[in-house]
Amino acid sequence: MKKLRYILLSVIIAFSLSACSDSYKAESENLNVVASFYPIYIIAQNVIGDAEGISLENMAQPQTGCLHDYQLSSGDMRKLNQADLFIVNGGGMESFLDNALELFPDLNIIDTSEGVTKLDEPEHEHSEGHSHESNPHFWMHPENAAVQADNICKALSAICPDNAEVFKKNTASFIERINSLECPDFGHKKAVVFNEAYEYLELTYGLDIEFCVAMDENQTPSAKELAEIITNVKSENIRLLIAADDASKVLADTIAAETDAEVIILDPVLTGDYSQDRYIEAMKKNTSILKGSVLS
Repeated sequence: MKKLRYILLSVIIAFSLSACSDSYKAESENLNVVASFYPIYIIAQNVIGDAEGISLENMAQPQTGCLHDYQLSSGDMRKLNQADLFIVNGGGMESFLDNALELFPDLNIIDTSEGVTKLDEPEHEHSEGHSHESNPHFWMHPENAAVQADNICKALSAICPDNAEVFKKNTASFIERINSLECPDFGHKKAVVFNEAYEYLELTYGLDIEFCVAMDENQTPSAKELAEIITNVKSENIRLLIAADDASKVLADTIAAETDAEVIILDPVLTGDYSQDRYIEAMKKNTSILKGSVLS
């Protein structure tokens, strides 16, 4: 397997450039930066801000969601071919990276996961497929989003030092907003989640996530599996089911009808508009919904 060439902090310092690298100026006046998918784009947007000479583009369409089994499209390959930097979540989220490096061996990659707090990938009640050593939905824990922003800032500052102060100022502002988020501790109260991203609620809010009901798209549990989930919810006296605004809500509602548990819908920040405030506003809304639930 080809070893990926990551631009890590120990490597990027070797770039001693007086301005943004000449490598991207042959065809463009801008440094062409591509983010792998929506949450990484939003974080990178907060770092780059209005820095001059930087073009930021999201590779996957904003409605794509997670990239577990993502296949590169012709449009994606065009973006990567023109990219000077490719910013990824890391942790195995971008399963296509080996293939991308075969197609674009000179592609420079910033792995934002260096230094984040990772949860082990647990066994799910109902799952087909996604295998990672750790849960790669790092951004759902605000402290991790701050680390990811800082990693992007350090990498971009080394490569494009003329904009380093802008990057640092923007990142400091973003991290300050993250640090000001209200994240109440719910004292290890139990919940079941229907999206792997929500397992990070354990770190953010002190919840005990008893298990995750994870399904591939267009897949539903069998009658036997559904009965087992309902039995587990009842036996563990779980009062809260946390779903996303997708097919998982239908399953959560079905289970709630048999258990009297409450269903709430949180935002995993996987899709949406390209507002720079998108992450902060989503975290605020998630907290508000949790505070209004049976947990309080």
